[in-house]
Amino acid sequence: MTSTRRGYGMPRNDSVGSHAELVQSHPDSTRGNTAWVRLRLTAELTEDAHLGSGSGGAGLDALVTRDRDGRPVIWATHIEGLLRDTAHRLDGAAKAEALFGRRGGQRQRMIFTSLYATEVLPSRIWRSSARVSFENRAPKDDTLRAMEYVPRGTRFEAWAEVPALDVTDLERLMQALEAVGHGRATGAGRVRLALQKASPACRRIAEPTDRLLLLLRNLDPMCLTATAMPGNIIPSFPFIPGRTVFGALANWLVTEGRRDAAELLVGACVSVTDALPVPAEPMRLADAEVLPAPLSLRSEKPGGTGGSLPWWSLPAGSIRRLDAGAAGMKDEVGGLKRPEPDLFVCRLCSDSPWETYRPSMRVRLRSGKPGGPDEAEPALFAIEQIAERTMFLCELRGSPKDMASLSRAVQPLLEGIRWLRVGRGGAPMEVARSEWAGTPKPTHASRQAYLILTSDLLVRDSHLRWLTALDAEAFQRHLGWPPDLKVTVVAQDASPVDGFNGTSRLWRLPAVAVRRGSVFRVEGQGISHLMQAAADGRWLGERTHEGFGRFRLDETLPGTSGAHPVPAAQALAGGQVPGDPEEIVAVTTRCWLKFHGRLANAERAEGQLPSLSQWQDLVTDLDRAAPDAVSSRKGPETAGKAAWRDADAQAILAKLENLPTRDDRVTHARMFVRWLRAEMRRRSQ
Repeated sequence: MTSTRRGYGMPRNDSVGSHAELVQSHPDSTRGNTAWVRLRLTAELTEDAHLGSGSGGAGLDALVTRDRDGRPVIWATHIEGLLRDTAHRLDGAAKAEALFGRRGGQRQRMIFTSLYATEVLPSRIWRSSARVSFENRAPKDDTLRAMEYVPRGTRFEAWAEVPALDVTDLERLMQALEAVGHGRATGAGRVRLALQKASPACRRIAEPTDRLLLLLRNLDPMCLTATAMPGNIIPSFPFIPGRTVFGALANWLVTEGRRDAAELLVGACVSVTDALPVPAEPMRLADAEVLPAPLSLRSEKPGGTGGSLPWWSLPAGSIRRLDAGAAGMKDEVGGLKRPEPDLFVCRLCSDSPWETYRPSMRVRLRSGKPGGPDEAEPALFAIEQIAERTMFLCELRGSPKDMASLSRAVQPLLEGIRWLRVGRGGAPMEVARSEWAGTPKPTHASRQAYLILTSDLLVRDSHLRWLTALDAEAFQRHLGWPPDLKVTVVAQDASPVDGFNGTSRLWRLPAVAVRRGSVFRVEGQGISHLMQAAADGRWLGERTHEGFGRFRLDETLPGTSGAHPVPAAQALAGGQVPGDPEEIVAVTTRCWLKFHGRLANAERAEGQLPSLSQWQDLVTDLDRAAPDAVSSRKGPETAGKAAWRDADAQAILAKLENLPTRDDRVTHARMFVRWLRAEMRRRSQ
């Protein structure tokens, strides 16, 4: 029965209107066989809600789930599950499957983003325990639980892309949805939902050329499954493979009825590269360069420490990344670390230095719906995901005629009024920017250079077996290598290639590739031919239209660095210091303590300086996203916080407050407390 209570249903003044009004208000969304509508979904909690993350910490048994900025979030999968259950209860299984898909068959028609909090209120802690018996209210032993709740009044916002024919059903289901999160049957998580029409901004598209650069942004966390046989955790690639971009575009075109344009992709008339993550939005997409970290880019291992002090309390500099294939490095390779699998090398401008970058990835606990009558309980599993709002750089290339035909077919995507569905579960992804560019000019030719594979390379031998390693003979025999080039292997590895065709619902045949990031040294006059081939898009091996076989040539290995001393003034100012982000935080906070060392005075007078426990309470408040974590200590009004009036303590609070994000404040505060504890311990000894 549909709820008519105004407190929990949808306000009538926020109704999204009739189908005719929607289609008329969105003329650009009617291309293809289906008219699509962009909707804005808002939610306000009218009761405290526990949006469980499946984990505990900081003395709590159950913490709420948060996004990459530390704000509470209601995941899209949770909302979709509640709507599916409501449709099943009101309209039956057939209607629910028609709207929200079915396992192993039809995909869900509607696309939702998660509900992200627009404001952060202090979380609340609820404690409960089981009673000994029905007649005895005494608490039962070992049953006390402390759970974190999002307070009522918290507002959330999400976006949806829905077929116009399904809008009325969606509105009706949301009117019947009254609560979210844990404990809905006991009155927790009451919510007020509202739908509103939204008109996405339409971008102008330039005249097409033979090369299209795309800056993609995922609106929700996404998993790009990296193995066909997952273990305890379903792992994800830290980038979007070219075959996944290829499949997402082809599936979108087939769904929209543009099979002629989909044939350009399937017929290998247009090639797609891997979409690699970038740390920030570049000014010009054509100037940005990003590649997987070369396998010969090694970093120094941390040295041993003596005494009772921990390693992180000793002076530390930035991470040095060295070229293991350079002359004179053979004796040191054994003491160097290989690059992390999710490490990338990037520069956003051609004249800027290379920097290393790792995209934000998190492991999320999920509860799968029982698949049949034999499965009585939900299946718990963990999934690795790339955090939301990560940006990726991708390139499409083909003849001017084919690219013009493709651009007309995917114009709603380029204009920003439609979304792609990428990865496990079809996470929504938008084209943040697009840029048409000409054929790049070949780089300066020399007699010696590094050849770096920027994507996996698929190549077979004469017996049609996949090659997992290359040598000089394999280059000349199987890759059509110029005969006057000398090839030396610097570092290479193998990588399995699996895949699943979502349209045919069939697994692709597995393969083995030479791993991305493999490095070879090439010498000879033929280097200029290789550089011209890279500029013209003549790649190596098989399935190059799916992103395989990309390579580049550089005279020096990208990402190498030397020992960079960290100026204290630069660290105190919060400037960018070369090196690993964690090491930067450690060096910065150590400089804070160096200039405000009186805070570690072991013979302090009682109440004159904040104690170590007070500093730890500050870290806890920041970790819980308390809005007054810093402000309440900058202007202490109680006797218990009088110690924060100290000038050095106020200086540290000001530095924390000036940091850009909550994650930065938490990591800097936690590291500062570690330095403070170590310094107190050293002085007492």
